[in-house]
Amino acid sequence: MEITDDEVRKVYGNSLYALVRRGFSILNPGEEFIDGLYLRALCHALERVATGETKRLIITLPPRFMKSQVASVAFPAWLLGRNPSEKIVCASYSSSLAEDFGRQTRDLMRSASYRHTFPWTTIDPSKSAADEFHTTEKGRRISASVGGTLTGKGGNILIYDDLMKADDALSLVKRDNCHTWFLNTAASRLNNPKEGAIVVIAQRLHVDDLIGRLLPLGDWEVLNLPAIATEPQVLPLAGEAIWERKIGDLLHEERVDAAELERIRRELGTTTFEAQYQQSPVLPGGNLVKTEWFRSYDGPPRPSQYEAVVQSWDTASVPGINNDYSVCTTWGLINNHVDLLDVHREQYDYPDLVRAARAQRQKFKPRLIVVEKAGVGFALGTDLLRDGLRDVQGLDVKGDKVERMSVQCAKIEAGFVRLPKSSPWLETYLKEMGEFPQGRYDDQVDSTSQILRTLDMRPWQIRGLSRYK
Repeated sequence: MEITDDEVRKVYGNSLYALVRRGFSILNPGEEFIDGLYLRALCHALERVATGETKRLIITLPPRFMKSQVASVAFPAWLLGRNPSEKIVCASYSSSLAEDFGRQTRDLMRSASYRHTFPWTTIDPSKSAADEFHTTEKGRRISASVGGTLTGKGGNILIYDDLMKADDALSLVKRDNCHTWFLNTAASRLNNPKEGAIVVIAQRLHVDDLIGRLLPLGDWEVLNLPAIATEPQVLPLAGEAIWERKIGDLLHEERVDAAELERIRRELGTTTFEAQYQQSPVLPGGNLVKTEWFRSYDGPPRPSQYEAVVQSWDTASVPGINNDYSVCTTWGLINNHVDLLDVHREQYDYPDLVRAARAQRQKFKPRLIVVEKAGVGFALGTDLLRDGLRDVQGLDVKGDKVERMSVQCAKIEAGFVRLPKSSPWLETYLKEMGEFPQGRYDDQVDSTSQILRTLDMRPWQIRGLSRYK
């Protein structure tokens, strides 16, 4: 029996999932669509927003699981297909990302299959920019970014997708800025606050991210989709069907299996994986760095065997029983490993500090000396440069101590950072790393995070290799 156009339109008008599936080949030519129950659960939750059953919805799930293609691209197209006079605002952390999502929605709506399915919905050719396009029935999709203005522009449905970059989540200032923008600008854009709906969809990044601040309010329906189920879940699907997840069930094994998730865990580190993939962020506290993460290398350190030797200075101002230490860590780079060769840790008056820095340079002959561009470190770097040494780099401080170490933890957990099996300074170093940030001292921690950050910035130059090799 042949299905009529009206029957097809009824199916697509009632099923966001049907449009997601059909639109996949349009938005991803040459790629295969892989079905998954989580996609049906995601679509069903958004359908409840369209019907007015849900006014406030939070969806959390891992990156690269089609959340943006569903929520920011297909969902607005489906809403305008059902109602060409609908008014929608979509926002993301950057204007370029938000505009790209708008362009994809526009491309989907211009496709032959969409126009055949929703013939009553047509993009107005005079108002068809990617960041804001209208229909001939006065509907519209507006793109925005965090920090941008929406003065005079609003919608009946607001869709906020990844309002913060992962790299910004450790900054309290940036978390505050995101929350302030959401409260003062984003949440106030509903044309009818009583009837309109807000959707926030993201991967968790920090215990104090936007979702972490919204959840305690209790006003939000939540669809939480961790990569690996940590508790039993009964998730509603269309047509009163349900999806039962047991503890340990993967979100979409056909897309990302257990071996791949374990690889991602090793690459990101447990803390980041738990936040972004398991939607279970924790506040950094004691044992931010677990000492068992460090690998070891055999024999005494031999600087001559390494591709490059580098040093990192964390400086203190004046000596005293309650004051910090000045620390120089010396590292050897070989293949993918960063080996700690030596720790020099003393309290100095400034003239003695300069002499110590010169002595450490002479002892190890590093290719690069990194000195924090702040306080005494700024002066030390300047004096070493005056010696005619071109192997000195000042490093600008970004974020607090915990933030700086947090972003480097994955390297240590992955086994890239190695320590000698025995050394006079080893016990003190491990004690300070293991107690951070609750311990009395953090100078060796700062010196360590500083060199690991520098290696992120200048890997080819430090090793003396061409970046094109």
